[in-house]
Amino acid sequence: MTVFAEAFARDADPDDFSLRAIIAHERGHQLIARHPFLAGVSLAAEEVLASILGAIVLGAGSDRDALLAKATAEVLAGGTPPDDAVRLIGDLWDALEELS
Repeated sequence: MTVFAEAFARDADPDDFSLRAIIAHERGHQLIARHPFLAGVSLAAEEVLASILGAIVLGAGSDRDALLAKATAEVLAGGTPPDDAVRLIGDLWDALEELS
């Protein structure tokens, strides 16, 4: 796996995510790029999906929770109401677990 320096520079606060969470998120991007169904989604959708895939890869713990919060924040930033955002993240989680 290759992780580019820009992946670390994108976040304003380097203490927001652990190195483990950052690498899992970037792994999510790589999984998306290689999956025939997921490749080519919008950048906003890719950010959400990469965070969820990274969370799935990590398993339970604070890093997974941080990535799920990141995914939820991305959906909320797009104007989705909170209840709908939480439901969407859950639905995406279920669908991506089936794909992986």
